[in-house]
Amino acid sequence: MKTLLLALTALFILTGVNAQKIELSVLAGPGLFHYSGKSTGATSIILQGPNNQNSYTNNPYGNKNGFSYGGGLQAQLVSKGGFILGLQAGYDVLRSKVDINGVYPYQLQFELQAPSYYAQNQPLPAKGTSYLKNQLINISPYIGYRVSGKKISIDLMPGLDIGFSTSAYDKGSATTTTDPATTYKTNREITNVPTDVRLKFGAALNYSRYALVASYAHGLTNYESRMIGDASYEAHSELFKLGIGYRIN
Repeated sequence: MKTLLLALTALFILTGVNAQKIELSVLAGPGLFHYSGKSTGATSIILQGPNNQNSYTNNPYGNKNGFSYGGGLQAQLVSKGGFILGLQAGYDVLRSKVDINGVYPYQLQFELQAPSYYAQNQPLPAKGTSYLKNQLINISPYIGYRVSGKKISIDLMPGLDIGFSTSAYDKGSATTTTDPATTYKTNREITNVPTDVRLKFGAALNYSRYALVASYAHGLTNYESRMIGDASYEAHSELFKLGIGYRIN
């Protein structure tokens, strides 16, 4: 990481000799986030913990989009020829979604007198949703090119996202469809979250000091790489962002 920052600093200095301007902007907006790969899924079940504590989603890596959001700062150097060298830094709250279609109550996971459907490894049918919520400090170096018009310009910005997790939680709730209906919740902290490196392509439509910004990022980091056993465990992040920017200089 230090090598990357030093390289970017050197490029800023070298390119600055022929620079037209340095632009500083603030960015904010929503996004859609999910996981892709063999270990992800659209549905899962909740396993209840003892005394209704430490309940968790059996597979929290949902391949359904969850509403996400973030904001930050952008600094970019634009040369006379339109070449762009930039760096974004911000804070993102990313949520993936998985539907809950079953629940295993704690006592029935271990009682020998469990009903026959437990002996057949069948959970209680339920309906609900679980989110894997990951909060990250995100650093995004990029290079690109500006296509200029009379009143508007378009910035094309391929680069990287590097996300450092500050906290991650499995948050969910599901209610059984049996009688009586019972609601089960999860709120388990996820530890040892890896640094998420993503390939990213962004674009910005600029008018005066304002910009409409969109980007798509595909994760290179395998969130399931620490799983022991089957090497096919795989979950990668996928993020689409749409936001606005305001240039402050």
